[in-house]
Amino acid sequence: MDSEKLHIFRRWLQQGQRDLSAAEVLRQNDVYEWATFLAHQAAERVLKAYLYYHDETSLIGHSIRSLVLKCSARDDAFEAVSGAGKLDDFYKAPRFPDSFSEDVPAYAVTPEQAEVAVKLARNAVELVNKLAPGEG
Repeated sequence: MDSEKLHIFRRWLQQGQRDLSAAEVLRQNDVYEWATFLAHQAAERVLKAYLYYHDETSLIGHSIRSLVLKCSARDDAFEAVSGAGKLDDFYKAPRFPDSFSEDVPAYAVTPEQAEVAVKLARNAVELVNKLAPGEG
């Protein structure tokens, strides 16, 4: 087993897991805009971890939809998280005050959106953990 690939995989996976934990804390504390953004980050990082481990080197962009498609081409199990593409809605909008026509992100992103975003990210993190390369 290539120890360098495993090291890179673990680093990306660990940060994705940390992002998910932070997203859950933010959601529980009514900081919905940042919870959704970090949910996106968590999914992006774990999907990239999987792809980096499997020799993908050109991963430009932040689209969860695109990453799930690339992962699905390698393993059909990723079809179970195809809905995670919804997280793409939370990459830009929660960060910029002019993303919403009537309100700022702090008041425009709803608790329900944050709950869905965290759930989608959790599903991606759990799947990549399940498919994680072994030690031996």
